[in-house]
Formats: sequence, C-alpha cells, structure tokens
Amino acid sequence: MRKIVFFFTAFCFMQTLLYGQDEILMTIGNEKVTKAEFERIYHKNNSSLVYENKSPKEYLDLFINFKLKVLEAKAQGYDTMSAFVKELKGYRDQLAKPYLQDKEKIQQMLDEAYDRTVNEVNASHILIRLNPNASPADTAKAYNKAMALRDSILAGKAFEDIAVAYSEDNSAVRNKGELGWFAAFRMVYPFENAAYNTPVGQISMPVRTRYGYHLIRNNGFRKSPGDILLSHIMLRVQPDADSATRQEAVETINKCYELLKQGEDFAALATKYSNDQASARYGGKLRWISSGELPVDIEEIVFALTDSGQFTEPMKSQFGYHIFMLRDKQPLKSFEELKSYLEGKMANDDRQKSTDLMYIQKLKDEYGFTEYPENLDELIGMVDSSLYDGNWDPATAGPMIDPVFSIGDKDYSQLDFGNYIIQIKRYSKREPVETICRRRYNDFVNEKILDYETGKLDKKYPEFGYLMEEYHDGILLFNITDDKVWSKAVKDTAGLEKFYKKHKKQYKWQTRADISRYLTSDSSLVPNIVLYAPQRAAKGWSARDFNALVCGQDTLACVEVEDQKLEKGSDKNLDSMEWEKGTIKTYTEKGKNGVLYINKILKPQLKKLNESRGLVTADYQNELEKQWIQELRGKYPVSINEEVFKTIK
Repeated sequence: MRKIVFFFTAFCFMQTLLYGQDEILMTIGNEKVTKAEFERIYHKNNSSLVYENKSPKEYLDLFINFKLKVLEAKAQGYDTMSAFVKELKGYRDQLAKPYLQDKEKIQQMLDEAYDRTVNEVNASHILIRLNPNASPADTAKAYNKAMALRDSILAGKAFEDIAVAYSEDNSAVRNKGELGWFAAFRMVYPFENAAYNTPVGQISMPVRTRYGYHLIRNNGFRKSPGDILLSHIMLRVQPDADSATRQEAVETINKCYELLKQGEDFAALATKYSNDQASARYGGKLRWISSGELPVDIEEIVFALTDSGQFTEPMKSQFGYHIFMLRDKQPLKSFEELKSYLEGKMANDDRQKSTDLMYIQKLKDEYGFTEYPENLDELIGMVDSSLYDGNWDPATAGPMIDPVFSIGDKDYSQLDFGNYIIQIKRYSKREPVETICRRRYNDFVNEKILDYETGKLDKKYPEFGYLMEEYHDGILLFNITDDKVWSKAVKDTAGLEKFYKKHKKQYKWQTRADISRYLTSDSSLVPNIVLYAPQRAAKGWSARDFNALVCGQDTLACVEVEDQKLEKGSDKNLDSMEWEKGTIKTYTEKGKNGVLYINKILKPQLKKLNESRGLVTADYQNELEKQWIQELRGKYPVSINEEVFKTIK
C-alpha cells in the first residue's frame, strides 16, 4: 500500500517533457532541466489533491530533492537491476495495451455486435469436420467435399436432405441442420459473420471455423424479443425410456396442468413433481433466458406469453415434458447500457483476434513489411521430428542469418525464428512439423510487429513517454529511498537506539490514569464489580482471581478485565470522570455494562524506546533523509538560472 501511495505522490515530481529547444532553468549535476519541464510538473503538482498549493519558490526544493535522488539511483545502477527492469517492463506492457489496438475498428466491432444483439438471424448449416491443425491435403479434401455438397444444393437437392445425409454435426439427424434463432456471441465469430452476411435464402461458400467447414443457409432475420424469466415443471425422460416410463411422465405432466388450471400454486407443484432438481428446490425458477437458448419449438411458445403468471400447455422436448410459466420479460437494453457487457464478450471472442489481426496489418502497411519465403522455406526444411520432443537445435541448421521478414528498419533472421520455435519444448505429433512451423511463424510475425510498435510508442505518443518516465523515475525513487531511509531506519537498531538517546526528551507521556475496565453482559454483576474493584487494586488480584470472586461457581469468566494506562482524550468515559485515585464510574455501551476504576494517577514521564518505537523510527527516517539530501547536494551541484526562474508561471 505504501508503494502505491508513494508512486502517486512521486508522480507530482516526474519528468513530463522530453528536452527540446527550451530555456534551461537549472542544472543538477550534469543534468539540465528546462523551464517547460519544471512548469509542467509544478502545475501537475498544484492541481493534485496530494499537496496544498505551493508557490514555485516553495515547490523548488521538493523538485530538486526528487531529481537528486533519481540521479543518485542511476549513478548506483538501480536502473540496471533485474528486479527494476522486470517491474518496469510489467508496467510498460500494461500501459502499452490501449495503444496497441485500432480503436476505430474496435468501435466498429462493438457497433456490429450490438446490431447483431438487436437483430437475430435464423440459420441452417452442414458441417464437414476438420482438425484445426489439419494438413494442407486434408484441408483441401474437406473444402472440396463442402463445395460438392453446395453444388448439389444449388442444382436442386433439398438442403435438409443433404444435411441429414452428409452433415457431420450429429444434431442434423434431428433438426435437419436448422440451428434456430441466434444473436451475437452465440456462435463462433466466423460462423456468425457468414450467417449475417449471407443473403436470406442463399447458401454461403464453405466457411472455416475451428470445427471444420460449414455451408450456411440464412433463413431470415428478426428483431430480438429480449430476455425472458421463466419457471418450469419438468418430467425428465431419457431418449431410450420404455413406453411405460414415458406414459407415466405424460400422465404426471397432464395432472400438473389440470391442477394449475384449478388454481394450484405453480411453485408448489414444481417442488413436488419436477425432477429438474436444480430448479425444483426453488419452485421451478429459471435464470434469465435469451432467445436462441431454448429449442426452437419451445422458444416460439414461451416468448409468445404476455402476462406474468401465464403458463403453457404441456410440451414435449428431447429432454422430456415441460410446463413453463412466465415470470417477467425484459426488453433489449440500449448500446450504452450493454457496452461493458459487449466489451467483456469481445475480449473472449474471435472478434478480438480479428481486430488484432487488422491492427497488425495496419502496422505492416505503415512501416513496410517484407517477407522472404525462400529463406523461411529453407529453415523449415531443416526442422525434423526431433522438434516434437524438444530436441531440435537451430544451431544444427547452420548460420541461418538470412532474414525471414523485415519491418521498418528491423530484420528478423532464420535463426531468430528458429529460436522462437523452440521456446515451446514439446509439440503434438498429430500435427506435421511443417504445419507447426508455419503456424508458429505467423505467431512470430505478429508478436515481433507488436514489439516493434511498442518500441516506438514513447515518440509516437508523447503522453505515453511521459507516463513511462513517471514509472521509471518513480520505481527508482521508491527503491533507493527504501534502502537509504525507510528500511535502513528499521534495520539499523544501533542507529535507532543512538537517535533515541539523543532525542528521548521529545518522547514523553503526559499525565496518565492507570485504570481497570470491567465489562459484562449481566447487569446484576455490576454491584459486585463496584464492590471488589477497589480491593483488586489494593491487593493486586489477577483477572482470573477477580472473576472467581465475582462469578462464583461459573466455569467461564463472566467479566472482561482490561488494565490500561491512558492519557486524556483517549477514552470518552475516562474523560468524563474526576481524575483521582479511587474514582469509579458505571456506564452502558454497545449492549454491555461497564465499570471504570482509576487505580492511580501517573505523573508525566519519558517514554521508553519500546513505547515510542513508531514515532522514533519516523523521526529517525526524517533525520536520515535530511542527511542524505545534504550529501547529495554536495555530490551534485545545483545551479539555478534566476532570470528564467522569475518567469515561471
């Protein structure tokens, strides 16, 4: 927590302007500070809630001290330490994320997702399965099969018949390929995209997804009906159930329907008869459901319900028999209301990958991207089956110094790519070596292009550069201050002891009351507590002895005893008493009965180190910092251009 607060405070002092042709305000050691830099940081400081507003002159020493500490941190190599480099990289990676994306494309994707949330599509499909990492030969075979089926449909064969006969989606036998109504995010993005972009009544070209190739027929569009809140009674029947079991379920669901018509409570019937255990225990209540989540025939009926409490007739599904009751309906929300939801869904959807690839293509166009396929092929030809077990060594391929691609002024060699491949120690033997290499090559290209852009963010986006300077100097400032001041004061016990002895008169107890506080939930015990409290003070009874006397035969303590030494202002009940030995007060607070007894009054006295360690440590830290600043000012001379300083606004 201290580090977070420190960073926030330190940002008020950070360098926020790269040196330009500006007036030099001061020189600290060999480092020149411009007027514009100081003004920018000064105004940032005075606009924050951390400090009260200061004049430029009042602020000047704070700024110089900050600069001195950062200079010393660099001089001592803090900026080269592995922990620092790792931490700064972590901050940089996080800060870079918003810059490494095409915000315009993302907004277009959000708009598209909302439009497809409002407008649903009904589609049918035929699937030809294909492994995502299939070889080129298997990929061509699956594609050609899909094309042959499409040609058959276009020649007059019924889509439904082809789906039943050839689709490798097992549900096609039952639904003839029809998937019903769906909206954004219900299907993988390439499938969704093709369904929405194919004209109504037409058949798409083969569409590749992670499952294989699809032929998609758009059956129509409609406005989304929103979300619906239902309860249901369900009699589950397995597909292979015998006729007697099925008949029993039919009779039970019909019985429930008749009882509902007679006014029986739906929740009570669901609890008694429904064998959907997850909902039956809650009276049949289901979560909010969007269109596309229920079988088409059931969805059409339940979304047609209009009044809360209205229920359907018994319905059959592949799972058994149901009666649904409407509890509530919810229309679609506005774009602004759904924006956060859409952004969250996009982050875990192929849309994000799509926008990432579009952004990478934009960078390729901006910086000039060149590939060298012959050099790539040469390297891939050197990779053998030892790659599967992590034993392939790029060094065995020879020098391999020729580039596989270049971006801007940066070339990436065959060896660079070879070393990238072996970052993964094992690969699946189900995937051909060449396929692995070409897939990893695409990852390599995308990663390095983003790295190239990340390296240019500081100059391309000045605000990013300023922020990175803040983090850079803030981490250095924290680390060196911790070593030189904070942790040093805690660890240096001899120095702390010496500082305490020199300044111990500063750490005094004011007049204190030595008190005993007695708390009990039994008000009948208060008279005995009042009676025995003075005796305990006189005879030095322990809390256990006192409880044995007051509580009688009780095996557990009936009175909480607290012995304390308190200054005025630390307890409202004590403050209301006359501060004399033997004074006693009874009170009630937070449901308990209290008795406060003053055993004696303690005169002002010096605090021992263990009684004032927190204050002494804080003061010792301040002393160490003053000494350190004095040393730094001797090590790094500070020269201020007074004429320029007078013009600070």
